[in-house]
Amino acid sequence: MLIGIVVNILNYLFNIFLARNLTDTDFGFYNAAIGIITLAQIPTIAIQTALTKKVAQNKKVNLKKFKTRSTLQLLIIAISISILFYLLGNYISYVASIPQGYILPLTLVVFGAIFTPIIKGFLLGLEKILSFNLILLFETLLKFLIAIIGIDFDIGITPPILACVLPSLITFLVIFPLIKTKSEKKPKKDIKLNYKTITLTFLTFLLLNVPFTLDLILVNQDVRASYGALSLVGKITYFASIMIATVMISKLANSKEKDKKRNLLISLLISALTGIGISLLILLFKEGIVSIMFDGKYTEIVNYVFPYSLAMTVYALSYMMITSLLVDDSYVHIYFLIFISVLQATLFRMNNYTLHNVFINQIVIYSALSVFTVIILFFYIQKRNGEKEEKEIKQGS
Repeated sequence: MLIGIVVNILNYLFNIFLARNLTDTDFGFYNAAIGIITLAQIPTIAIQTALTKKVAQNKKVNLKKFKTRSTLQLLIIAISISILFYLLGNYISYVASIPQGYILPLTLVVFGAIFTPIIKGFLLGLEKILSFNLILLFETLLKFLIAIIGIDFDIGITPPILACVLPSLITFLVIFPLIKTKSEKKPKKDIKLNYKTITLTFLTFLLLNVPFTLDLILVNQDVRASYGALSLVGKITYFASIMIATVMISKLANSKEKDKKRNLLISLLISALTGIGISLLILLFKEGIVSIMFDGKYTEIVNYVFPYSLAMTVYALSYMMITSLLVDDSYVHIYFLIFISVLQATLFRMNNYTLHNVFINQIVIYSALSVFTVIILFFYIQKRNGEKEEKEIKQGS
């Protein structure tokens, strides 16, 4: 968990480093690019989650054949989607308002997002959480090194974009041959990835990440840099609050039914306390934080950082609760997430002229999402309790 904290802090400092060292124009381009990168990396979460569950369910048998088959399948998918992304480069460049020259490195990000999560899914499924976090730490340090070299040579935002994919490709090549299961017991039947489940999981994380990525793409270019700075402050809270999400998925996937609710509640409590604690620190030192982070720039965001941080805490809790549903292959939340995405696009289309406008739009989005999530989780728990009681009655009969 301590390594996870360090990794999240370093990832956050990476964005601060770019905000301080890139020009306003390049930082604006990077904010648009990071929106695309975040969306492009969602397959990583979906595939990693599916692999974690599948490996956890079958960790007592030999998974060598499953590892080879899933790797080849994901390689083909990664190549196919990357080619499609590159062919749509002109349209993507136009919508995101970024130069065409950044499409090629973004294509590599798309490829890596689909192909590289295999090793992390296996490690989490086998509950090798320390190894997983050490790999993340190495990747984060390498990410810094690539970006620093790029900024020293003053070659735009291509190196920061590549820094989001090259470390994971390197660790994949090194770690993949080393991942083995101890058991020599052959599985009774072929173990296969359920691509329907992966697709639904991908759609879940895609829609779940829309609220804090679509805004950076749709925001008025006149306030994109300042709103990007505000979003960056809020993400301190968000990424710290969901720090335990990956461990939560691993634990829930390996837990007995009676322990799942307790593990979920513990995870949500840690997430809430983390978010509230960081928000209070931001409230106390907001002027200093903004000044230090952005070297005296973007002072107009000072009055917004505390409420935005609280909103990101609420968003993080929604993220945790919806993620917990994926362990049991529940996807009813997708309809509500689609509504949230449509609502956000509508709000930005109607009112997107000032920093205050964008701030209000996001508060509405995070509030609506949290209300829907609590309702969904409540009815899901009620349904599971009803099914459990019905099962106990049948067994008693």
